[in-house]
Amino acid sequence: MTIGATNSTSGLAQTTATTAPRPDAGFLVSELKRIDISTIKPLAARLPPVARLPSLIDPRNMIDAMRNSGVTSDDDPSKLFAEVYKDGKVVARLYNGGSSTTYGQADGIVTGTDEPYAGGPQLAQWRANKIAAALGGTVKMADTAQTQSQWEITYAADQAKRDQAMAPYRAAMDAFRAQWDPTTAQVSTSA
Repeated sequence: MTIGATNSTSGLAQTTATTAPRPDAGFLVSELKRIDISTIKPLAARLPPVARLPSLIDPRNMIDAMRNSGVTSDDDPSKLFAEVYKDGKVVARLYNGGSSTTYGQADGIVTGTDEPYAGGPQLAQWRANKIAAALGGTVKMADTAQTQSQWEITYAADQAKRDQAMAPYRAAMDAFRAQWDPTTAQVSTSA
């Protein structure tokens, strides 16, 4: 049986059914048979067990642990290195760690490629100068700007806090990964 559509004079489609010979590929609708779904094994029963991610590794828990340990992100206002101004408006904020936030015309000037410094105030200064030069703006240093050696000390202290706060999460993640290690996995693949 084939189903086709024809246009009526009112513009609405009408459905017509006609008997047709068996198609070259496929089957006739009349040959379809009902399947007893009670005999089908659920997909979950046919697949190997999946290791569950421990609830401890919830990103919200990790962020809270970092906050509780006193770790602040690099773009925290307390870590501001400098701002770039153009026509009296802030077009970029640069932080002691070297990260930057750009607005409007400054978007895309700093790409993260071919930069001469790996991080810290040296990178922040280089980026600030690059943005200011590209836009004809000015750089205003923040009261919280650090020297490279000051930043290295505070960065090391922050890293120690980060490591301590993240230790339980790393251990949980390592245990989770171990479940997938092919040399130790005890996963059944029988159907």
